[in-house]
Amino acid sequence: MKRNKPVKIKRYRRSFSGSGDRNNLLRRILLWVLILAAIFGVGWLIAKPGLDLASSLWYSYKNRGESSSVSVPGDSSSVSQSTSEPTATPTPEATDNLSGNWAQVSISSVDTAEKATAFAEQLAQQGVRYAVLTLKDDRGYVYYNSQVSLASSAISSTVVDAASIAKAFQDAGVTPVAGICAFKDTLAPYADRSAAVKYGNQDITWLDSSAELGGKPWLNPNAASAQQYIADLIAEVRDLGFETVLIQNLQFPEGNGLDLAGYGEMTLSRQELLAQLGRRYEAIEGVEVWFEFPAAAISGQSVESYGASPASFGLQHVIVRMDSTSTTNEAGEAVTTAPATDAAALTALIDPLTSGGSSAVALRAFGLSSDQLTAASQTAQQAGFDGIFIAP
Repeated sequence: MKRNKPVKIKRYRRSFSGSGDRNNLLRRILLWVLILAAIFGVGWLIAKPGLDLASSLWYSYKNRGESSSVSVPGDSSSVSQSTSEPTATPTPEATDNLSGNWAQVSISSVDTAEKATAFAEQLAQQGVRYAVLTLKDDRGYVYYNSQVSLASSAISSTVVDAASIAKAFQDAGVTPVAGICAFKDTLAPYADRSAAVKYGNQDITWLDSSAELGGKPWLNPNAASAQQYIADLIAEVRDLGFETVLIQNLQFPEGNGLDLAGYGEMTLSRQELLAQLGRRYEAIEGVEVWFEFPAAAISGQSVESYGASPASFGLQHVIVRMDSTSTTNEAGEAVTTAPATDAAALTALIDPLTSGGSSAVALRAFGLSSDQLTAASQTAQQAGFDGIFIAP
C-alpha cells in the first residue's frame, strides 16, 4: 500500500507577524495628516480675504453717507498735537465773503507730492487763502530737514519736502504758511543748555512741573541763542518757499513752579522783550510774519506769560485763538462749552489789537459746530476780522 507523503505547511512570518498591518496604519495616518494640512492651508488662504471682505463691507455700510463730506484736517503738533482732528467744515459759500480764510494742514495730508497737489487744489476750491503747515511743533520737533544747527537733534522721524509742498500750494493759488512754535520747546533746551530756562541762578534746567509728573523744559525768551534759533528757522522756511510764517508761543513759560524759573539778567520787562522780539521777527526780509495769542491774553485776563496783553506789542498781523472750555456737571460728566463768538465778544478782542497798531487780525475758534462756525464767520467780518480758520 502506497504511503502518502506528509504535506509540509509553509509559514510566512511576514504575513502573520502583524508588521504589515502596522506599516499600513502608519501610512494611513500620514496620509490623513497630509490631507488635513492641505485642507487647513487652503482654509487659511480663503478665510483671511473673506474676513477682510466682510469687515470692509461692514464698515462701508456703517460709514456710508460720511464719505461724501470733505473735511480739512487739523494739526498733529500740536502735537499732539494730539488730538482728534476737527471734521466740521463749512461750505465755501459760507466763508467766501470773508477775505483771508485760513486752514490748518496736517503733515499726513501732504507727505507726498501727489497728496500735496490734490490737497492744495481741494483747499483752493473751498476758498481757502492761507494754509498753515506746522514745521516746528510745541514739543520742539522739526518736520523738515532743517540745516539750522540747533534743530539737528530735533528732526522728527516723519519729515516732508517742505519746498515741494510750498510750491504745490502756490501753484493752486493758496498761500503756504509755515507754523513755528517759538519758546515752548522740550528738545532744544537739552541740545543747548544756554538756551534753557534755569532754576533761579543755578545752572540747572528748569521744568514746568516735577520730573515725576512729566515736567518739560522751555526755551528762554531772554537767551540770545533761543531768540536766534527762531529767527534762523523763519529765514530758512522763507528760503524754502513759505512767504508767510505763523509764530505761536511767543511767551514766557507757563506751568508750575514759575517763581523758581530764572531767565538771567533782564534789562527789559517781559512785555517790552516780547514786543521787541516780535518786531525783530517781523523785520526779517522777504516774509510776512503772523503771531497767534490766546483770547484770554488779548483780553488781559491771563497775561502772566506775556507781561501785559499782547495787544500792546504793536505787532502787525495777529491771530486770536479762542479755546473751548471743559467743566464737570453735577453728574460728574465732562461738559465742553464752545467759546462765545457773538458780536460783543469778538469786538472786545479786535478793538485792543487795532488800537495797539495791528493792521490785520484773524480768528481761530476751537469747538465750534459747522453752523456756529458759519455764524462766527459772518460776525467776525462785521467786527472787522480779516480772516477765520474754516477748520481749527
